[in-house]
Amino acid sequence: MKGAGRLSEPVTIRTTTTAVDAYGQHVTDSTTSTVFWAEVIPAGSAAESVKAAQIYPERSVTFIVRHPNPTNSGSGYTFNESDVLIWDDNEHDIIGTAVIGRRDGLRIYCKRRGTTNV
Repeated sequence: MKGAGRLSEPVTIRTTTTAVDAYGQHVTDSTTSTVFWAEVIPAGSAAESVKAAQIYPERSVTFIVRHPNPTNSGSGYTFNESDVLIWDDNEHDIIGTAVIGRRDGLRIYCKRRGTTNV
């Protein structure tokens, strides 16, 4: 991957699986965290979102990482939009992904979760 020296920021992808207990309630079964090195590309300007009648800043961020499963083998790492990406002690919702080249890298599109500690 060209420009590998740009992958200077550690990001964590947290995957949580749930199970149904004896009472039919969804409970957290396991949580897995995997660390990748990424290039961080912040969006040009912040937007705003309204939640619970309050306005929170909303920031889009793109992360570029080495492809987690370059050979498409069963032993590679996979994740989806329900996982959470953590960077700089902030949680980001994964909006989507795009493969770079022939599985050279992966572009991860995220939106920072709106919190009051921004």
